[in-house]
Amino acid sequence: MSERRSFFRIDETIALEFKPVDDITANKSQPEALFSNANSLKLYSELKKIDSDNAQFLYQIKELSRPLAEYLHNLNRKIELLGQELMAEHKPSPPSKSITQVNLSEGGIAFGSATSLKAGEYIGMRIIFLPSNAGLLLFAKIIRCEPSHGSEFQIAAKFHRITELQQQLIGQQIMRAQMAEKRRRQENE
Repeated sequence: MSERRSFFRIDETIALEFKPVDDITANKSQPEALFSNANSLKLYSELKKIDSDNAQFLYQIKELSRPLAEYLHNLNRKIELLGQELMAEHKPSPPSKSITQVNLSEGGIAFGSATSLKAGEYIGMRIIFLPSNAGLLLFAKIIRCEPSHGSEFQIAAKFHRITELQQQLIGQQIMRAQMAEKRRRQENE
C-alpha cells in the first residue's frame, strides 16, 4: 500500500491557516512561534487529549463508585468550561475565509488555496477542528500543488515532524467524523 494511502482519510470542515516557511524553520523551530495565541491552542489540545485518555478510567470508576465518578465528571466539566472560555476568543466565527473543506489523514492534508505553493516547500499550519476548537500547530511539506477551478489551487501536504500526540488528536477527530457519518446514514435509513 502506498504511504499516502496508509491512513484513513476523511473530508472535514476546519479552520485552517498556513504560512510558507524555509527548510531551517521547518526542521529546527517549533510551529508555535509562527502564530499568535499558540500556547492557548496547545493547552486546549492537551486538555482534550487528557480527557480522552481518562474516559476509560472514569468508566471503571463509575462501576466501583457512582458518587466518585459523578464528582470527577463534574471536575472535568469545570476544566472543559475553562478551556472553552480560553478558546472562545480564538475560534473563527463563520463565515470566515479560514474555514475550509479539507481531506485529512493522520499523515497529511489536502486543501484548496488561492496561493500557489511548490512541491518540496514547507508550511507552518494552524488547524482548528470545529466545533470542538481542538487544534494543532504543525509543519507540513508540500507534495503537490495543482491548478483547480478558477484561480484556486489544490494542495496536498504531508505532515512534517508530527508528534504522536498530534497524530492521536487527528486520529480521534477522524474517528468522531466517521461515527457521526455512520449515525447520519442510520438515521436516514
